[in-house]
Amino acid sequence: MSQPKKTLNVSYLEEQAAAVRKSLPADNQSALFEAATEAGYLTALADGTEDEGEREALVKAIEILSAGMVLEWEVEPLVEKIAERVAKEGNDARCAAIGKRLKELGHAEAALLIGAIVAHATAGIDKKEAGVLEKIGTAAGLEKKQLAAVAKKARG
Repeated sequence: MSQPKKTLNVSYLEEQAAAVRKSLPADNQSALFEAATEAGYLTALADGTEDEGEREALVKAIEILSAGMVLEWEVEPLVEKIAERVAKEGNDARCAAIGKRLKELGHAEAALLIGAIVAHATAGIDKKEAGVLEKIGTAAGLEKKQLAAVAKKARG
């Protein structure tokens, strides 16, 4: 099993969770958590496969971001649904779609934080993972400096 390179920045993730709960109605929160899960999954797939350490980081980060609204056992069926979308539409199309959805929801940073956490889970953010985060972030309307700040905040 892969060991995390850095610890999860739980306090920052909890801050994002509080901001989401405060500003989004429940149905939009569910949409955000699904988009965040997909951002994490797409980041994990950047190198071609998702490993156990990345999946563990994804599950834990989504649980914290959702403040328990999305439980561990709920993540697996959600990832299966996301995997089907990715297989059907392709990674680039899904990155664009997730970015657009995040822009609509107004919480791109929270979802990109999940992707950055997943990327840090095993060996830090590599070029391919950074590319996925950039595609999603650009589609969400974020600038490169904002993406860099999110990636930095993902590390505990």
